[in-house]
Formats: sequence, structure tokens, C-alpha cells
Amino acid sequence: MTWIVPWKGTDWDVDPTEFTGWELSQVKQRTGLSYMQLVDGVANLDGDAIRALFWTVERRNDPDLKFSDYDGPPLKTVIAHLAAFNEAMEEMGKALTPASPGSPGSPSSTDTPEPSTTP
Repeated sequence: MTWIVPWKGTDWDVDPTEFTGWELSQVKQRTGLSYMQLVDGVANLDGDAIRALFWTVERRNDPDLKFSDYDGPPLKTVIAHLAAFNEAMEEMGKALTPASPGSPGSPSSTDTPEPSTTP
């Protein structure tokens, strides 16, 4: 579910599914965005969401990087690679969707006991 974005002479490997709980807490403290709001925000070109996504990745190499000082990539860079982000997030969505009844991996009706009708 990786999103590769060429920026600043480097191919950025951005994978929001690898964000830790601590990183997500840092994003929420600074932007008020939950994980799903962050993902939706990037897909909808929200500036804070884009900054938070790239700040989180860049901060792994520069722990002192302040969000308030961080611009993030230019919008044209994000737009040029947005389709790949949306594809990666669609893949993530499929992984999060519970199996429908009767599909492989879901419990069959024979696995579920019938409710008792006797008192």
C-alpha cells in the first residue's frame, strides 16, 4: 500500500498503513485529524493532511522537525501522483472490509447456532 512520490530529488515511500500509534497521535495533536480524516484529507487535497502525511515520514529522519515550520510538497507534486495514492488507499479499504456472508473466509450459516425457541 505504498505511495511513491518523487520530491526533492528523492522517491518518497509514503505508506500511511505503517504509521505508528504515536505518529498518529502526533498528527492528531497538530491537525485534529484522525487517521481516516488524514487519508480522506490527502485524497481531497487538504493542505494540513498533505503536510501531516509527509511531515510524519520526514520526521523519522529528522525528529526535531517542527510541523509549524514544515511546508510539505508543492500541490502540483501531490496532484501528479494522487491517482497512485487513491489506488493504494482503495487496496487498504478492501483489506478493511469484512467478508460478506457466504464469501470465502466468512462464517457459514452452518457455523452459527440457531437460537433456541424453548424457554
